[in-house]
Amino acid sequence: MRHNLFRLLLLVLMLPAAAQADVFALGEYALLPGADGSNRHELLVTVPAVLDTGGSITLPKGCRQTGERRQIDGAQVRLLFGFACGRPLLPSDTIITPWPVDGARYAMGGAVVPLTPQSEGVILPIGLHHAPARPLLAVAADYIRQGVFHILTGWDHLCFVLCLCLLVRGRQLLALITLFTLGHSISLASAFFDVITAPMPPVEAVIALSIIFMAREALLADDAGKASPRRQAVVTTGFGLLHGLGFASALSEIGVSAQEQVAGLLFFNIGVETGQLLFVAVVIAVMAAAARAGCASQLRTAALYGAGIMSSVWLFERVLGFAAA
Repeated sequence: MRHNLFRLLLLVLMLPAAAQADVFALGEYALLPGADGSNRHELLVTVPAVLDTGGSITLPKGCRQTGERRQIDGAQVRLLFGFACGRPLLPSDTIITPWPVDGARYAMGGAVVPLTPQSEGVILPIGLHHAPARPLLAVAADYIRQGVFHILTGWDHLCFVLCLCLLVRGRQLLALITLFTLGHSISLASAFFDVITAPMPPVEAVIALSIIFMAREALLADDAGKASPRRQAVVTTGFGLLHGLGFASALSEIGVSAQEQVAGLLFFNIGVETGQLLFVAVVIAVMAAAARAGCASQLRTAALYGAGIMSSVWLFERVLGFAAA
């Protein structure tokens, strides 16, 4: 019975391996105004190809679509919509796009700002240059949500935290989570403000390798409480610095306006830590329940092997990806 349970858990843990480690559907939008005195305009849209299942944009009142071009570029699709209006565009006008993206960047009038998708889609303000600065609470809610979403859909980061949870317990776990947080907070800020730069494909490959290393560390430990505290502190901090570069890449993809850089970085990091702590709490609760059921050891082994197998697949895919580039 226990062997069957072990195989089932291992199979379930392997299912996400075919998916990307970080799943974040970003939409990019640019409004290209017509020549002076012309009421003809173009909207350039770039979204993941899997989201391009039809639908149409909703133009301001008095405007009509005049053309549409579509170009598929790998995993993305670029769409160019032409439209004409019987009047000049007003600052209060909006364009509503239908694609269900997770985040959006909008370029108009020389500025690029992040937008939060709504239930009906992404709403593009025409008068961006007239828009006032967002309230701090709105900025906080937006970037905290993005941070939580990124960590909870980032399988590679979650796998690393999972290995930490299964390596040590109690105060030692708290210490390692704190060091991991400190490490990736430092590198996140440094990379975001271009203090340090690193090519992302090799970084992502080494992130996968860090999970394999940590899963091996946990499997080789006599039990979850006998790891060397000094060794694990150094290793965890170092890998935290590495993972922070991945977080910085995600924050850059979201797009942050100049006036929101400091607040965006702070609240995105808070969101990442919030999601991370939620995941740690779930892992601890599941392992406590498994201990009461008498299968904690089998579950721990299956989870560590699952994390190692998934990370090996990611490592292989990422090395092939940047080697072929």
